[in-house]
Amino acid sequence: MNRRQERRLAAWLITPSLAFVVLVGAFPVVSQFVLSLTRYDLKFPDERGFVGFGNFARLAGDTVFWLDLWQTVVFTVSSVGLELAIGLLAALLLNRILRGRMFMNATMILPWALPTVVAATMWSLIFNDKIGLLNSVLIRLGIVETPILWLGPGVAMISVILADVWKTTPFVTVILLAGLKSIPHHYYEAAQLDGGSRWQIFRSITLPLLKPFIAVALLFRAMDAFRIFDLVWVLTGGASKTETLSVYIYKVLFRYSDFGYGSAITVALFAIVFLMSLVLLRFMKVASEPTQ
Repeated sequence: MNRRQERRLAAWLITPSLAFVVLVGAFPVVSQFVLSLTRYDLKFPDERGFVGFGNFARLAGDTVFWLDLWQTVVFTVSSVGLELAIGLLAALLLNRILRGRMFMNATMILPWALPTVVAATMWSLIFNDKIGLLNSVLIRLGIVETPILWLGPGVAMISVILADVWKTTPFVTVILLAGLKSIPHHYYEAAQLDGGSRWQIFRSITLPLLKPFIAVALLFRAMDAFRIFDLVWVLTGGASKTETLSVYIYKVLFRYSDFGYGSAITVALFAIVFLMSLVLLRFMKVASEPTQ
């Protein structure tokens, strides 16, 4: 079989899978876009009709949308940044452990294995201002005198970010730990023979060779964090300036029953995540290229 026949066979083999992906992935996107071009409010069923880009014009002047977009960006940058920093530190420590490594890995992965709703419910009890464990410990240690409203104004976003960091840092740690395992050990031996310090070895060997794995972790976590819904919904319901775009979409669609405008916000969120993924994929490609 020559190369042309192999390509033809490969095309026939991937066609069913590709068609399935198009049906499952592209059809909902197209249907949402079509719906976003209509006025479809269940409160006014007789006024349904085509409005073109009217919903997007309304979106441009929606202060709630822009506020939620900003809050989503703040959550994503803060959460993913902390996860990368803590995950890298945890991966470096786990990579040095010789005894009990399997136990430590299994223990570390537990937060990530928990369903997000379960983890959010647990953290809502910890953050509770009256019966919460966090306030109880702080008061007993004498750090604070009165309970702190952790899910109230001014602090709620920090609490949500901390809960998300606890939940998803193990995912980043696993990816970075796999990257550390892939680095040949003789690189470190050669650097130590040349008199390189730990910081010089980390900066010149570990970090450059770990860039592709950091890019993968950044891609998956940034896209996932930007679409966050369940954690925010369980902890605050979007109150106290923690409402993200996904929470706003849920409210518009199912609380206000405005499917046309809700679809427009959904399309906007999809476009933002799509553009963000292109940028991160570009970064991933650059990080994967060998350094000269």
